[in-house]
Order: sequence, then structure tokens, then C-alpha cells
Amino acid sequence: MPIAAHTPNYHTAEERLRVFRNAAALLASSLEFEETLAHVIAACLPALGDFGFFDVVTEEGVRRTSAAFEDAETEAILRPTQWVRQKHSDMNLCALSTGCRALHAQIDDAWYRQAAVNEQHLALLRKLAFHSMITVPMRYRGELLGALTLFMGKSQRRFSEADIDFAGELVLLAAPVVVNVRLLEKQRRAEAALRASEERLRLATDASGIGIWDWDVQHNQVTWTDRVYELHGLEPGSFGGRVEDFMALVHPEDSPKVQRRIDEALHGSDKYAAEFRILRPDGSIRWLVTHGHLHRNSQGKVVRMVGATIDVTDHVELLAAERAAKAEAQSASRAKDEFLAILGHELRNPLAPIVTALQLMELRGDVTTRYEQAVIARQVDHLSCLVDDLLDISRISQGKVQLKLERIDVRAAIEKAIELASPLLEKHALAFDVALPPEPVHVLGDAVRLSQVFGNLLSNAAKFTPEQGHVRLEAKVEGNEIAITVRDTGIGIAPELLPHVFDLFVQGPQRIDRQAGGLGLGLTIAKTLLSLHGGHISVQSAGPGTGSCFEVRLPLTVQATLPLEPSETPPVPASHARILIVDDNVDAGETIAALLSASGCEVQFAPDGETALRLAPRFMPEVAIIDIGLPDMDGHELARRLKAAPHLRHMRLIALSGYGYRPANTRNPSDFDRRLVKPVRSKELFAAIGELTVTNTL
Repeated sequence: MPIAAHTPNYHTAEERLRVFRNAAALLASSLEFEETLAHVIAACLPALGDFGFFDVVTEEGVRRTSAAFEDAETEAILRPTQWVRQKHSDMNLCALSTGCRALHAQIDDAWYRQAAVNEQHLALLRKLAFHSMITVPMRYRGELLGALTLFMGKSQRRFSEADIDFAGELVLLAAPVVVNVRLLEKQRRAEAALRASEERLRLATDASGIGIWDWDVQHNQVTWTDRVYELHGLEPGSFGGRVEDFMALVHPEDSPKVQRRIDEALHGSDKYAAEFRILRPDGSIRWLVTHGHLHRNSQGKVVRMVGATIDVTDHVELLAAERAAKAEAQSASRAKDEFLAILGHELRNPLAPIVTALQLMELRGDVTTRYEQAVIARQVDHLSCLVDDLLDISRISQGKVQLKLERIDVRAAIEKAIELASPLLEKHALAFDVALPPEPVHVLGDAVRLSQVFGNLLSNAAKFTPEQGHVRLEAKVEGNEIAITVRDTGIGIAPELLPHVFDLFVQGPQRIDRQAGGLGLGLTIAKTLLSLHGGHISVQSAGPGTGSCFEVRLPLTVQATLPLEPSETPPVPASHARILIVDDNVDAGETIAALLSASGCEVQFAPDGETALRLAPRFMPEVAIIDIGLPDMDGHELARRLKAAPHLRHMRLIALSGYGYRPANTRNPSDFDRRLVKPVRSKELFAAIGELTVTNTL
């Protein structure tokens, strides 16, 4: 049966009275907030509409309650909807947004299209299929509480001025009830929150061993919880109850400090905090920490101090033990470093004349002791290597290793290492082959130290590979790094030892004659030296008897120029794109600027972050290319400061870094839209700019 068939004619006085009585009964039937909101909308249906919703303002936001008379499908559509402040200035669609009532008597699809904010909203309006609508504000004593919005749909009825007047009267009837239940709901929530807070406090104090105390300052009466008695080792009720009684329990050495803290709190700070020792009746000493807060009356006079106390003895003793252990460890470390330094120095003293004597014997042509000379020379070399390792470890532990960094061809360092390790490889009759790139491969490094690293890896491979075995060294460029691998068919590494091979003094099992020798320092030194070069080392082994593979990776050096490849036509970035370049290397920055200018871009160059921050607001770049290592601020800080400017929020950022790897202190990678590594090829740079400028226009 259609809704209109059984909808009462409320325009008669009797029917209006009946609707009012029904509404009053519904509103008076509950003091629960949710039920009352539902009753407000229910009181209006079906007399004043086929469906509708009631929006009311709460502390959490706007609460919507919707209903449809005997129409589950429409009610399901309304249920997930939420109030949103209307954006239309030419249509009053919501009295809560405008504060004014509105009547839309005749609604058609053109009205839907005008009211809809998007296609999804339009589809929802058409699905509800209403033909008439009213919205009235609910006020109480000048406060806008909410709004009642009603719709005519399947009944085919139309709203009139009389309808909106009647709806306004119903809203006036409901307003004080809504205010009352809203206050009751607020009170219930506050009481529930208080109970929950008290319960959490009780659980927390019980679990953490906190004792609560209360000092009535005017009457000098102190009240303790049982936990405070327990902290002091006293029976409940045995405390005298005065501040003087409390002070008598404090350790004599700490008593003046505690009294001073109390006086400071009473005379202005309003907060009391102290850490002190107490003497318990059994003679034991405990450490306590207490915090208190003062309460003053309307005249500003202190009337009460409430606080909490906790036993921190274990914590204090642990800290003392930790400090002692740290001091002892630091002392032992200093002693070890000094010992290693002195040992190395003292060992070098006798080595010097031995080496000189050998040279004299060689100059004199003493052939009768040639075998003995060779033995002594080999042992002196071996001992010199051990001394060098000891001194390196000492310098590393003290942070005194200094590198002579320069742009070098890493192949030369590898060839020097091969030259040093060749005698050992030949001694063990090992098959050795090497594969190096045909072209120079430049890194920023210390040639001597890198030769030391590669020589150590080759020497280890020779020492731990049986005769007739195979050792291979291979170097190849991979992206922005060079990877150098030393692979052998030696004794391999046990799985339990593999994670520790780079630790100090760690060695695999050796024969009883320790033919391989060494102190287990070489790999530790190699790892540290490579780290100082911005590189790293790793090892792989399938286990004993399977050989080992050590891999060294180093970042390629930065070049200041960007060579254009004549064989390729570089893609051009978006025409007339505005590009800001920030680089403290003026040559590098200006060459990139010239390249981009020639391609049709408008370019500005800044040699540091502050200059870039001044240029950007005036230039309004679409893309900024930022070097990470700037002198006044790093590139990540500059990126964040540029993004923080509202007028630059559409600017896209490219990081241009001289690192061929991501340093450990790299900040949030999301600071930039792209990350490129120097020296960047024009094709790669143009592609990145082109992508970002196209994306920025979508």
C-alpha cells in the first residue's frame, strides 16, 4: 500500500495535536543519547516525510541519525551518509550549514544536477528519488544545536510552507530534550573516563610499586598509603604523621637537600622533587624518588601537597655498576691501545738494525750466508706485517687513521697488490688469473691503503688454499660502483664463523704448526679502511672445503663535467621549463646550467642553500636539482625548507649526489622525487626532468 494511502492529515488541529503528543511521548521515553536522536526523526515520520535525517552537534563533531518509514532499502542508503558542510552558496541544502530553514517544494533531475558536488553524489540523489525537501535548524537559547532534514519520495507528496512551519514547531519541542540528553551523555562519558582513569592509576601504582602521600600543609598532617609504609619498612599506622617524622627517616647526609627541596616548593616553585636515601628500621639503606604538586587556596596560600614515591635502589645501584664497568672498560681499552702502540714501537726498534745488517751483507757480497739471509729476510717481512697490523688496529681504535684521498685508477692499486702477493701465490703453486676492466676505473681513494686491502685478500686466499688450487681476482663496473671479487678453492669458512670473520682477532681453525700465521687482524683492518673510503666488504662460503669469495665495493669518483655522447641525440626536457640548480661545485653546476639552457630551459644557479632559498620564491622553478653535500646545509634540509613554502609546493626535487651508494646517515629518501648519481649522463637527466615536469602538469 502506498505511503500516501495511510498518511494522516496533520493540517487539522486534532491531527497536529496527535502528532505532538506522539512526539512528546517518544522524546520522554528515554534519556539515552542515541535513542533520543532516533526518536526526534521517528516523531516526524510519516506525518512530515517519507525519510530524513537529524544532524546534531557534539564534542566529537556532528552526529547523524537517519530513518525511513517502512523502507529498509532507503534506510540502508542513508545509514552510511555523514554530514558535510555544504559548498553551494546559491542553494540552502542544510540548515546546519546556513543556520536558516529552506523549502524545496518541486525537485527534479535538473535540481539534482545543480545540488550534486560530484558524479557519485548525483548517483546517490537519483537513487533516493525524492521529489520535495525541507531543512530546519534546531536552536536552544541561541545555540545552533543541529538540523532536521526531511524528504518526500515514494508517497509523491510535496512540502508546503505549512509543513516547514510544523517541522519548526516539532524541532522547538525536541530542542530542550536534546540538550538535556546531550549533557547527560557528556556526564556519563566523563564519569566513565574518570572510573577508567582511576582504575588505570590503581593498576599502575600496584604494578610499579608507587606509594601515594598527601600532606595537609596547614595542619602539618601527612597521610600515607600502605605502599609508602612498605617502602620505609614500617608497619601501617606506625608513622607519626608529621613532616618532622618523615625527615627523621631520611639519611642524615641527604636530609638538608630534601628540606631545601620542600622549602623551594613552598616558596614559589609549586613542584617538589627529590631523590634521597632512607634508613629503615632493619638498618638497610634504600634510595627513593618522590614527586609532589602543591595546591593553593583562593588567596594563594599553600594548603596541600600531594605526591608519589617509588623505590629506585636497584636502578641507582645498576647505574653505579654500569658507570664503574664503563670506566673500567674505557681504562682497559686505553691501556690496550697504549700497549699495542708501545709494542709496535718497541718491535720496530730491533727490526731496523736487522734490516740494515741484511742490506750490508748483500752489499758486501757475502755468499756464504745467502740462505741464512733469505730466511732472516722472510721472517723480518712477516714480523713487519704483524707490527703494521698491530699499529693499524691501534690507530683505528683511537680514530687516528688518516687517508690520502685522491682520484686514482683502482686498477693500479689492484696491480700493486698482485705484485706484493705473487711470491706467496707462487710458493703454494696456485693457479692465479685476473680480469680487470680495459678502461681506467677511477675512485676517490688512498692508493697505498687500497693496495693493502687487496693484498690482504690475496694473501689470505694463498694461505688458506691448498697447493694446486685456484685463485681468481675479478673487477667490473656495476652501475655507480666497482665490484672487486677474490675467489678461491681453499678450505672455506664454517657457517658459525661466517658472521664473525671481520671481527677483531677472529681466525678459522689452523693446523698445530700455524703455518698460515697471522693475528686475525687483516680483515678487520680491511673492513675499516673500506668503510673510510665509503665502500664495504662481504664474504660468501658454502662451508668447509668449498672455498670462499670476498667482494669489495667502492663508489666511483665524481667528475665535474658531463660529456655529451655525439652518437645519441639526448631527449630534451619540457620546453621552457624553469630549473633551479643548487651545487657548491661551481664548475659542475654551471655546466649543467649551460646544458639545460641550450635545450630551451630557463635556468638559475645557486652555489649554496641560502642563495637557493632566496632565489626560489622569485624564480618559481618547476624542478630543483640539489646537490646533497652543500656547505651551509645539507641537501635534505634544503629540500624540506623549500617544500615548506606554500607557493613552492608544486615544485619537484631531484637529488644529485656524489655518492655512488646511500650513506648510513641518509635522511628521509622521500625528501626527493628522484635521486641521480654524479656524473649523470644527459639522457638520464633529461628523462628525469621530462617525467617530473609532465607529472607536474597532470
